[in-house]
Amino acid sequence: MMRHYLTVSDVMTKDVVTVAEDTPFKAVAGLLAEHHISAVPVRDVYGGVAGVVSETDLLRKEEFQRARLPRWSRRRARAKAEALTAGQLMTCPPVTVEGGCTLDEAARLMAARGLTRLVVTNGDKLVGIVSRSDLLSAYLASDQETLARVRRDVVDRHLWEDPRTVEVSVVEGVVTLTGQVEKRSTSAFAEHLTAGIDGVVAVRNELTWAVDDLSHAPGGIFY
Repeated sequence: MMRHYLTVSDVMTKDVVTVAEDTPFKAVAGLLAEHHISAVPVRDVYGGVAGVVSETDLLRKEEFQRARLPRWSRRRARAKAEALTAGQLMTCPPVTVEGGCTLDEAARLMAARGLTRLVVTNGDKLVGIVSRSDLLSAYLASDQETLARVRRDVVDRHLWEDPRTVEVSVVEGVVTLTGQVEKRSTSAFAEHLTAGIDGVVAVRNELTWAVDDLSHAPGGIFY
């Protein structure tokens, strides 16, 4: 049985508000306010996602009118400021992610692109929106849920030779591993796996070992 990671499809918003490319400026602003959202995907004529309009895009009009911008940015700012429809306002192409992407992969993509949300697609089909707050939902799991995940996905599945000698406790998402395993490499492997479990904030590895098989291992630890 494969280890289960939470994926984008587990936490994304599936009921997505969208607009067409010809949706007027004021209608887009009204939808954002009505649904208490900060951005909306723009559908193209084929039903795919052409781009995304965010509050930032809408505010370009106010920004351009009141701020002195450097020459290199004025052309883009003017285009946004003069936009009348979603198609003119939108940022494109949209940054998309597949629903099967893990939460840490989505988080890295958001950080790399400086985004607060990603469009979730299945091929060319829009299936959801995932935000930074959605990704943080993994950390809302109770300590009991996190404990169960560590027991199932680390201790029982990978430490099958030593499961009865390893104790796990979780307090506020911080996992403590205690007990004794046969090898030092097993202790390091357990810590590495535990740190990757969804919802784990930190790992305190207090495992001891009977045999130090890493002291003379070239190149350090391998997972």
